[in-house]
Amino acid sequence: ELEPPSKDGKAVWLCVWGVFTLLNFIGTLNANRVVQFVFASLTVLFFLLAAGVDNHDIHVLAGYVGIVCGSSALYLGWAEVMNELAGRELCYI
Repeated sequence: ELEPPSKDGKAVWLCVWGVFTLLNFIGTLNANRVVQFVFASLTVLFFLLAAGVDNHDIHVLAGYVGIVCGSSALYLGWAEVMNELAGRELCYI
């Protein structure tokens, strides 16, 4: 029977994703502000999730940050499609 992974391993895994996302965020500094916000909030989200492995309140906060991050990513995708279809900047990105 498999044992569940340790909490320490989960926190390290989330930190690794946080560092990877931080490096991607640095790559977005020449992009538009919405893309920067998506990657910045995703970076914060991963580190909050790592800290929330042992702290319920931080884990709940990470959930709210995840909702904001996901909503901004949905807006970005929608705005890019609308701007492409309109042939002009219809939605701010």
